[in-house]
Amino acid sequence: MSVLTYKCPSCGAPLTYDGSKQELTCGSCGNSFTPDVVREVAEIESQDTGFERMEWDMQDGPFSEAEAAHTRAYSCSSCGSQLMTDETTVATNCAFCGSPAILEVQFTEETRPQVIVPFLISKEKATQMFKDYFKGKRLLPNLFLKNNHIDEIRQLYVPYWMFSCQADARLTYNATQVSSHRSGDYEVTRTRHFLVRRAGTLNFADLPVDASSKMDNNITESIEPYNMGDGIPFSPETLSGALANRADQTPEQCVERANLRVRNTTEDVFRSTVQGYTTVVPRSTSIRIKDGSSVPVLLPVWVITTVKNKKTYTFAINGQTGELTTDIPYSKAKFHMWLWGVTGMIGGGASIAAYVLARLGVLR
Repeated sequence: MSVLTYKCPSCGAPLTYDGSKQELTCGSCGNSFTPDVVREVAEIESQDTGFERMEWDMQDGPFSEAEAAHTRAYSCSSCGSQLMTDETTVATNCAFCGSPAILEVQFTEETRPQVIVPFLISKEKATQMFKDYFKGKRLLPNLFLKNNHIDEIRQLYVPYWMFSCQADARLTYNATQVSSHRSGDYEVTRTRHFLVRRAGTLNFADLPVDASSKMDNNITESIEPYNMGDGIPFSPETLSGALANRADQTPEQCVERANLRVRNTTEDVFRSTVQGYTTVVPRSTSIRIKDGSSVPVLLPVWVITTVKNKKTYTFAINGQTGELTTDIPYSKAKFHMWLWGVTGMIGGGASIAAYVLARLGVLR
């Protein structure tokens, strides 16, 4: 399987795509090139490499049927190493020489992205955000209060399906209005019951659903939203220097999560219009999707891992906005100590206030 590796026309070092400039840059000589220039140079060089043919009759141990179904092999165009990936990897780095390698052929017709949102958060910025996270976090377990280091940092493009639709909705609520007044020696409470109905249409555009089974949906949803206005048309060179997988979840497999997000948003928006009642209880919700569609896109995520006591903890950072999430827990023991301290301060303050008021004759 052939791969795409973009090399600097000046010095031959690997090029990395700079999303802010929308150019391929060389970390060795510092030059930058537009994708068109790089493609033209690559086309010229390919005319000569097509002549090369040096074949050997070599025998390798065969894969089992199960292994072959999920394994792909490619040859690094920089050092010639034979490397293995799984069936969904579309961008990686050579484990021997570190050169970026793009396996465009692994995109299927259905999963080839239409849009990619470039990284705007640099590796240095993501690293600093990891370090800053631990500052002032007094409720973190003690093992995170010092000697935090990055075990791995990955610049990863995550595949998403972007859903768009029009949602016609009809919702009904059981509502009450409660009023009270005194009548002689009695407190009279009057409760009026209402059946409230709402109907209308909401338009949803670019509703993201993670299309990779390898990423936790709770993590990817925690670092939303993305600004799709920064998206650019996908081309293979935009993956250079990053890791990427293609979608291994079909739109049909993701539509249930999209429907759930449409339903939750619709219910929240319509509920906000029901005002002036003492209680409001949802009775029924009916939603009809119209003009539903989905398109494949790639969105940028920095994935950072750190290991403590042989357990791996993950940080995920939105590569466009810098939104951060992590699975590091807070210390329950420290939380309870903090809660007891606050309760004691409130109790002590109340006692002092009561003593002062008593001395002033306000309390007797």
